[in-house]
Amino acid sequence: NHLMVLGLLVFEATVSRHQLYFRLHNDLKPPPFSIIFKGITRTHLDHGVLPCIKYFINFFFYKFGLEISLIVAVNVIGQRMDFYALLHSCALMAVLSRRRRKSIGEVWPKYCCFTAGLMVLQYLLCIGIPPAFYPWRTALKPLTSNVIKWFYMPDFAMSPNPSFIFDHLLLLCSSLQWQVFVEENRAAVRLLAGDNVEISRSLDPCSFNQFIPVGNFLHCCYLDMIKVFVFSYFFWLVLCLIFITGTTRINIFCLGYLVACFYFMLFGSSVLMQPVRYILRLWDWLIGYTCFVIAMKNLLS
Repeated sequence: NHLMVLGLLVFEATVSRHQLYFRLHNDLKPPPFSIIFKGITRTHLDHGVLPCIKYFINFFFYKFGLEISLIVAVNVIGQRMDFYALLHSCALMAVLSRRRRKSIGEVWPKYCCFTAGLMVLQYLLCIGIPPAFYPWRTALKPLTSNVIKWFYMPDFAMSPNPSFIFDHLLLLCSSLQWQVFVEENRAAVRLLAGDNVEISRSLDPCSFNQFIPVGNFLHCCYLDMIKVFVFSYFFWLVLCLIFITGTTRINIFCLGYLVACFYFMLFGSSVLMQPVRYILRLWDWLIGYTCFVIAMKNLLS
């Protein structure tokens, strides 16, 4: 594993040096954003399937990096299921409570520092301390091995699991997303990749077309067919996932998913025609309940 990491670092340094030499030799300026396909901008996104794929290869993390980071955070919680996973759950709820992207960007540096600090602390706990300084083992009523394992304490009888691959991925994604929050405020990046500004919450869905610069898609190409599927059926796909989540296990937490699923199915697609503030409030409640369930399952494990 160490040789693989070393090989990747050497490969990255070789490519970076070669690109730097090529630009200096040909008197070229470096692009304002790290991209693969040159000349592909936000205006090419709706020109066909191939330009769309190229655009997302260039700027997928720029557009969906926040969602990827949150998914990785949930994965870390599910893989660890200990006291530090509970801390990650609290941090996740604190970030999502800001709701708006701009507000999340303001607290994101603190979240990155929290993730890095937690990773360093866990590394020090894995190194351990001399056995004479383990009060949870030498006391008259020592803690059980399960409690020590859940709190991720250093232990001479059963050392903590030193695998930090998922924590490292979370730190990597959150650091890259921190850079995205900085880059999306630059005019050069906005012209190249588009902006990440949220729509107003006071808008009426019936008047969206006057604020969208892209024309209506009417099965003119394969990209339009993909848009029809995403914007017409993705809502029902999400409801299917909520229903599966609520029926795979029988407990009190799954009841909330079933209630949410049947509530959305009761109104159907008409929910999407409500004011934006009302729609986002429903999804905020669903996301908040999901974070609560994740934290409670980790606490009760």
